Amino acid sequence: MNFKDLIFTSMHSLNINFGRTVLSALGIIIGIASVIALISVGQGAQSKITQNIQNLGSNLIIVTSGNAKVGNVKQGIGTANTLNQNDVIALQSRNNTPDVIAVSPVISKSGQLIYQGQNAVTLIEGVTPIAQSVNDITMAKGSFITEPDVKDSLPVIVLGPTVSEELFPNSNPIGKLVTIGNTFFTVIGVTQSKGSAGGGAYNQDNQVAVPISTAQNELFGNVGYSTIILQASSANVMNQATSEVENTLMRVQGITNINQANFNITNQTQILTTLNTITGTFTLLLGGIAGISLIVGGIGIMNIMLVSVTERTREIGLRKAIGAKNSDILYQFLVEAILITVIGGLIGVIIGIFIDYIVATYIIKVPFIISSLAIILSITVSITIGLIFGIFPAYKASRLSPIEALRYE
Repeated sequence: MNFKDLIFTSMHSLNINFGRTVLSALGIIIGIASVIALISVGQGAQSKITQNIQNLGSNLIIVTSGNAKVGNVKQGIGTANTLNQNDVIALQSRNNTPDVIAVSPVISKSGQLIYQGQNAVTLIEGVTPIAQSVNDITMAKGSFITEPDVKDSLPVIVLGPTVSEELFPNSNPIGKLVTIGNTFFTVIGVTQSKGSAGGGAYNQDNQVAVPISTAQNELFGNVGYSTIILQASSANVMNQATSEVENTLMRVQGITNINQANFNITNQTQILTTLNTITGTFTLLLGGIAGISLIVGGIGIMNIMLVSVTERTREIGLRKAIGAKNSDILYQFLVEAILITVIGGLIGVIIGIFIDYIVATYIIKVPFIISSLAIILSITVSITIGLIFGIFPAYKASRLSPIEALRYE
């Protein structure tokens, strides 16, 4: 029997028992669809996290102050404000940090903004003008903090788009006065939307910026900095620049052991690597769980094929009686099993892509990514399952005695 006849005969046999064929393929369809959808959605989420981290700026090194204590209880990182102007001056020196091109100190605390009965609870950051370039901030309206604003401690404020919409829905906030505590601030700008970073832990749109001197003099008191954000000259020197920053701060603060430091240093590369590792592991875990259904589907196919062998015993006997070889019977049943898994796999791929599109676009709103690796892997696994779980029924069918098969009722 040539290959063309083998395919035709196998398709004819599957079509005769169409309902059973569909049920046999159902486990494969569900398994493949689940693997495609979960892996693709996971890659979309990973892509969004990477994009949002990169939206913070490029080649960033972030130094956060240590933990403040209330009694014996440590508060969150950055609450101690252990960084000061001496640290900033030292880090700005090219002799100390030759691979750092910009240094942006920040004071930040949560606070409430009020405008004519509207209010918004948000993160208030005291910054210098360099923060705009370091954090890659684009203005939607108005302007950012300037050097004169910092020098004169002016009560001006730049709003994130989320805060702007909460306080000034469908209206232009430029020139309006908002209240923080007992101080009135004039709105001078609104930033472009950048979204959240770190899986939503840091929403850049839901924050405001004021001159760092104004924050110290009018809002938070003359305290140290909660964060110092630095920009390395290129991505290739991130690790070297991070070491320069660490060594400089240790020297300025008189520390010989980094474990004694009351500050924390991370860089963009480390953050991305950590988040990508977490999301990648989570995606593979979900894909592995979905892949279990492929094994279940393969067992279902083997069971159905064994039943088919029993039901078609007389057919097998007749074919052998008129000259069919054991190999012909073996190949036919094996091809039937592979056809079921391949057809089921192709249908599963289509359904998986559709589910990925719906979930990514309308539910969790991440980039719609079709994982070509997942598709190739799924189809390969489908064929493999057809071979593995089809070989035993096919072998059993090929070993039937024609005389005993013709006697079978």
